[in-house]
Amino acid sequence: MKFPALAPTAAAFVLVLSGCAASMDDSNLMKNVPVGAGTSHLDIYSFTKCVKEKWTPQAGRLREYSPDADGVVLAVRGATSGDSVLLYAQPSAAGTTGYTIYGDVVAASRYVAAAHTCD
Repeated sequence: MKFPALAPTAAAFVLVLSGCAASMDDSNLMKNVPVGAGTSHLDIYSFTKCVKEKWTPQAGRLREYSPDADGVVLAVRGATSGDSVLLYAQPSAAGTTGYTIYGDVVAASRYVAAAHTCD
């Protein structure tokens, strides 16, 4: 290979672009009307762990990231169905967690029900 240093650089560039594309998809999804919301008695880390355990068996791909200093996003991209569901959770001063779920109403209904089991 004539330029061996270019391969890792190109791979990193592709990863950055794919992350930007996923983030833009999530931003567009959050512009829709929420399909579910709630408050959990659990702290944010326990709540998101619980939701991940409930969503993983039914999710095509599940991503977790922090969009800001306090919040956590769980995002689902269906492998075959095209389902797109996003949960945005934020901690409260009382130690509880508030959350909002975005997505297509039909596709998100089972994810909303699963998240409510972690209330």
